[in-house]
Amino acid sequence: MLKDAVQGNQLENVRKLYEASFPESEKKPFAFMLKKQKEGCFDILAIEDEQGKFCGLAIMMLSGGLALLDYLAIEPDCQSGGIGSRTLGELCGCYGKERIVVEIESTAEENPVSSRSERLRRKAFYLRNGMVPMDFLVVLFGVEMEVLTFGSEITFEQYYAIYAQVLPASLTEKIRLLA
Repeated sequence: MLKDAVQGNQLENVRKLYEASFPESEKKPFAFMLKKQKEGCFDILAIEDEQGKFCGLAIMMLSGGLALLDYLAIEPDCQSGGIGSRTLGELCGCYGKERIVVEIESTAEENPVSSRSERLRRKAFYLRNGMVPMDFLVVLFGVEMEVLTFGSEITFEQYYAIYAQVLPASLTEKIRLLA
């Protein structure tokens, strides 16, 4: 079950899992996302089970009619129980399946951030849940990324516009089309 982490009592759990789950090169300052949530550009969501236990986080960047699943992390003791898949389904209900965009580290080769097997497992998760890769790659803050949607074609320009409308120009300059 998705809950607004800022309005609820899970914000500190979200912050801790966020800090522990993502490489420094891919993290935005948490305070920046909180500020942008007040402006309607981010949704910072806690994932809870039926009993209200904290199980993970989903952070959405919202812009131009699209919802970028910027971060998704499940607590280690909650993994492999279908919570990630249920969360994707719930996100589709909240934002519209045709609007959701995901980016993952490229599965093409090794990189110093994460192992290829971990990246392949992540991609397989999204593919199992109905997402399809777009026909372009991006370099996002120095990291090669694949872009996926639930089948709705988007262009690089539409993808880039999400960032251009939310982040300062000094950061969007670090996003480019690779192929």
